[in-house]
Amino acid sequence: MERRPEAHDLLVALLLVQGLLERRSEAFFQPYGLTGAQFNILNLLAVQEGRMDQAALAGLLLVGKSSISIVLNRMVRDGTVSREAHPRDRRQVVLVLTAAGRKLWRKISPAYETEVKEVFGALPVARRKMFLADLRIFHDALMRGQEEVHGTAEDHWFSHLSRAKGAS
Repeated sequence: MERRPEAHDLLVALLLVQGLLERRSEAFFQPYGLTGAQFNILNLLAVQEGRMDQAALAGLLLVGKSSISIVLNRMVRDGTVSREAHPRDRRQVVLVLTAAGRKLWRKISPAYETEVKEVFGALPVARRKMFLADLRIFHDALMRGQEEVHGTAEDHWFSHLSRAKGAS
């Protein structure tokens, strides 16, 4: 008789997949001298035509907000991103994709898209909608009580998925 999966089995499976995704991501971006977080920033800026308010970018990032300034400082140092004063609010900063950053993004993007299709192509197209629906259930369960920090679960989910086609 087959063992029925328990709730904890789902947690362990998700953590296992998360770890594998992180290791694959590190191995993919390492030859380019980037981290996944740095590519995510390059990608978001490129999709936003090279300019974005830092606060808006921070809301879309898939990394902890505490590490954002460290990542951005490295990117500024490496010449892929620059900072400019916000035209209307001196307390804000605008991030700008430099020519070097755009060149690097253009170099990586085709290989990145191929890698994503290779990994996630393992899931048949017919099952992707159900998989997203299941992930949405987990997302909403994790968001309960987090509205003060992240806004509504629906806003949080759609803010990330709406840009997923053009970003990591």
